[in-house]
Amino acid sequence: MKKLSHYMYLGFVLVLVPAAILAVDEIDHKKYSFTASERSPLKIRLEIDAGKVEIKPGTDEKNVDIDFRYDLRRHEVSVDFDDKKNELNAYFDLKKWFKNRKDEKDHDYDDDSHSSAKMVVTLPTEVPVELYCKIKAGETEVELGGIHLKSLKLNVLAGETSVSFSQPNQLLMKELLVESKVGELRIEKLGNANFEYANIEGSIGELSIDLAADMELETDREMEISLSIGQTRLYLPRDEAVRFSVSKFLFFSELDIPADFSKEGKYYYSDGYNRAKHKTQLSISPGLGTLDIRVR
Repeated sequence: MKKLSHYMYLGFVLVLVPAAILAVDEIDHKKYSFTASERSPLKIRLEIDAGKVEIKPGTDEKNVDIDFRYDLRRHEVSVDFDDKKNELNAYFDLKKWFKNRKDEKDHDYDDDSHSSAKMVVTLPTEVPVELYCKIKAGETEVELGGIHLKSLKLNVLAGETSVSFSQPNQLLMKELLVESKVGELRIEKLGNANFEYANIEGSIGELSIDLAADMELETDREMEISLSIGQTRLYLPRDEAVRFSVSKFLFFSELDIPADFSKEGKYYYSDGYNRAKHKTQLSISPGLGTLDIRVR
């Protein structure tokens, strides 16, 4: 009887091993590398259905790299680089958003299989970049410090999003647009983005923005911040000239504004605002929720 049990166990293992090998083989890894021209801005368009997305500076002056890891059964990858137009388009598509019972029975999908999908984009350090990114769902980490960023447009439908400028942008950026429909959005050291106009928008969730910088303002800048439902937290530099207004949603908006600012009419002013060479003007709409402004 013991021998029979051993044979049954061995047979069970032999069945499992090929299945495990098959599952491993269906996780694909692809890497693309392109050399951009310095004569015109590198236009990058990324569209991602679901997965983890990481965008960061590289070490090469002109090369842009894209690294994919994904399940062949559930995802499709498409990458195209036009060297004449200096344009890169990359798509990370989910084949089926909703699995039916037949799929689960035939393929044994994991409920969290989309979480194994990952896309890593490495940006050039010396080529001007115009970045457009649209993400439907997932975890997004964007680090854009120290590169030559000309414009940024980031749109996230749902998920956790982190954007950081750890070092000053080497170009004056005309426009910066970030939108998160549902989820948490954190932006760190936004002052290093070196922008003229920024619009940060959230619908439902948490919004945290830190305007700290390692550089002095080179021009006046304007910024609009809005969150429909949730908590908004804004960190302002103590030594920066700031004026802001707050549009409350009747009595449903809870405000916490530090005593560092004086109010004149509908505007709040930092100390020495009128004497500053360059200024930051903010328009804040906290919607239904709380607004917490801190100075540091």
